[in-house]
Amino acid sequence: MIKSSYLCVAVMLLISSCNSDQLDLEGLKLSENNGLYAFPIGETTYKLMDLLDDADSSLTIDTVENGMIFFSFEESDTIKLADESTDQDIDLAVFLRQTVDFPTSSFSIPFFETFESGSFLLEDPILNFNITNELRMPIAIELAIYGTKINDDGDTLRKELEIYDSFFDLNDSLRSILNPSLTDTAAALTLITLDKTSSDFDQFLGWTPENIYMSMSMIANPDLPEDSILVFLPPDTIPDRDFNEDAQIFTNMSLELPMSLHLDDLVVPVNLDSITVDVDVATLDSLQLRVVTYNNLPFGALLNLQFLNSSGDVLYSLEEGFKVLANPNLNSISFNIKEPEININQVWLTEEGVDALNDTQTIKIIMTLNTTDGAPTIYTPLLEEYALEVKISGKVRLSYEL
Repeated sequence: MIKSSYLCVAVMLLISSCNSDQLDLEGLKLSENNGLYAFPIGETTYKLMDLLDDADSSLTIDTVENGMIFFSFEESDTIKLADESTDQDIDLAVFLRQTVDFPTSSFSIPFFETFESGSFLLEDPILNFNITNELRMPIAIELAIYGTKINDDGDTLRKELEIYDSFFDLNDSLRSILNPSLTDTAAALTLITLDKTSSDFDQFLGWTPENIYMSMSMIANPDLPEDSILVFLPPDTIPDRDFNEDAQIFTNMSLELPMSLHLDDLVVPVNLDSITVDVDVATLDSLQLRVVTYNNLPFGALLNLQFLNSSGDVLYSLEEGFKVLANPNLNSISFNIKEPEININQVWLTEEGVDALNDTQTIKIIMTLNTTDGAPTIYTPLLEEYALEVKISGKVRLSYEL
């Protein structure tokens, strides 16, 4: 029979020989007057692709050759000029400067609807317009684009896209459109590109509009002075234009969004709902929270934690931010991650934090993401494989009577 004094020595040796850094993964319990007990609380894997979950279903998601995510959207419309001009009480057979409004088009684009603060920039967003015109007279277009979103107070905010003067080739913010002639009656095609060199399109998208609206108008006879009517009196004047009543205008708009990004303090919340706290906090002398991150992102991050009850109320917030180490294991050409960068963060909870953990139903992980800074701005391609795995566990010292 072993005496009690030897039993105490044997238990103490077992505790000292254990690697306590691994206890949170193994759930190993050591019963002794000051026994250590480690238990997993929960884990989650967050993919950067999750940022795009709220994108409108009409947006097409593809990957280009290097695996980068590529969004696109396309919309076509046909405008029957005779019908539109009649509806708007306009007579295109009279050659003067007059405006025909086209139907407004819109689409939803809540790409980064879930982030709480910060900003992002897309490297090369492009909006293309293909306009096929059958009308045999000079025309131009007037273009207005704006976005809307709803703030936390339920108010609708609006932001106009600023189109630079370089985009327009006529006075009064007009862009000319090719037209067929009286001798060459084949429909004329005009290609127009709107990007960050001709507008603030990247800043506009960085404002994160949930809906984008495009209003386009056709200006007939933009070459004529205001309130001036052009009259042809053969044989003294030869007509150079005509209103062919069956003329139509075909518009095709395509939006191209290669997901090459610059993130600046982008704050994204992730809820860890399936948590377990396999310990009675009343028995705790102390509790150390352990956060292990496996970084498969091409940049670092900072994590903050909040303990929420079943109603979503914040019971406790950790003041300390947990660092996610930047991943140096990166192919600088393809941006592929070679292997995850692992970092271990540990912090002792205050008495308030220990008490809050007992009523916690959800741990809210608040991630602050920053891509590499530099001048000019450095952009990082968004690949499908980018993810951050977070494992949270607890290590406690219990008081038990043997």
